[in-house]
Amino acid sequence: MILNQAVILAGGRGERLSPLTDSIPKPMAPINKRPFLDFLIHSIIQAGIENILILLGYKGNVIADRYKSMKNINIEFSYGTKEDQTGRRVLNAYDQLDDHFLLMYGDNYWPIELDVMCSNYQQLEASVTTTVFSNRNGTGEYGLGNNVVVSDKNCVVKYDKERKTDVANGVDIGYFLVAKEALNSEMPGNVSFEVDILPQLIARKQLGAYITDNQYY
Repeated sequence: MILNQAVILAGGRGERLSPLTDSIPKPMAPINKRPFLDFLIHSIIQAGIENILILLGYKGNVIADRYKSMKNINIEFSYGTKEDQTGRRVLNAYDQLDDHFLLMYGDNYWPIELDVMCSNYQQLEASVTTTVFSNRNGTGEYGLGNNVVVSDKNCVVKYDKERKTDVANGVDIGYFLVAKEALNSEMPGNVSFEVDILPQLIARKQLGAYITDNQYY
């Protein structure tokens, strides 16, 4: 398997960060006077990935203007609208996707453990794997609140975005490894990756998990 593409979901409205996001998209929120997206891109370069596809929506031109001429890495864009859900953004970019790619959220930071993620992905023979923070000490964003149930064979058996499942034993933080062939490019509607696509993968027992103890932010 060759994995040399990171795909970043960066099109949401970011209403919880208003009024900051009235003028900039959420991934451009400043951290130590630099856009958050700078740190994500740096982590991708550090992982050895050479190509990035950014899925744009709300105020996407702000992101494109900053990164379209960036050196040391090849960055491309897929343009959408602020109304597009995460799954629709991915499917709209279908022709730009590699056969296997790393799918990331534009508002999550975690030090990418690419080599072991890929080994786990190949060993599980799953179409998609998600990275699951073990949250052993309750340092997730909702304390001890978890949102996925992972079996002892590292298979995701339930995804609960509302965090109401008592037996949930980890936090899905994105950083998906995805086989393009697992996606239905003809899937209609404004679909969500989490609400519409992941449950289908779980039903087919094709959503694996990579478990990490490393803190995400």
